[in-house]
Amino acid sequence: MRRMLPRVRRQSRRGEPDDVRPDLAPMIDIVFNLLVFFMCATKLRTVEGFIRAYLPKDRGLAGGAATVRLDDVRVKLLWHDAHGRPAEGADGHVVLAVGAHHLNAPGDLDGPRAAHHPAWRELHARLLELQAATADGALPVILDARPQVPTKHVVSALNEVVRAGLSDVTFTAPERS
Repeated sequence: MRRMLPRVRRQSRRGEPDDVRPDLAPMIDIVFNLLVFFMCATKLRTVEGFIRAYLPKDRGLAGGAATVRLDDVRVKLLWHDAHGRPAEGADGHVVLAVGAHHLNAPGDLDGPRAAHHPAWRELHARLLELQAATADGALPVILDARPQVPTKHVVSALNEVVRAGLSDVTFTAPERS
């Protein structure tokens, strides 16, 4: 059986009994402080932009046998030394290529004016030309960038692909060593 505790009463100055109630102001202050803390500490993810490119789920190492379509266009962002040979280290230059055709010489895409280099316009024109040659106009594009290539060049290549109106874009996975 449950025992009832007597209610605590105190006498007011006038002699009347007064119920004791806890002061809720400190608890409300703490709750608001916690609310502000969690609002400031929470990282909300916002979408910065929409890129019409997806990593392939049905191709590559995890998907079993790799299938390659004959009408795929491979845009390569290679890393070459000053003599045009593939480089491994940090001392290298970006070379833009469509298939086996190189659009610039090593070192042309270095510097602050790299985004305005004619190689990007030539890439755009080449993509439009290849798209016009396809029967349905849907041209799958593979962006193949070496790990040393700066991200700004990969984004520039993707911008040219999107500007050409191509939507079937995939990225290659880096080679495993």
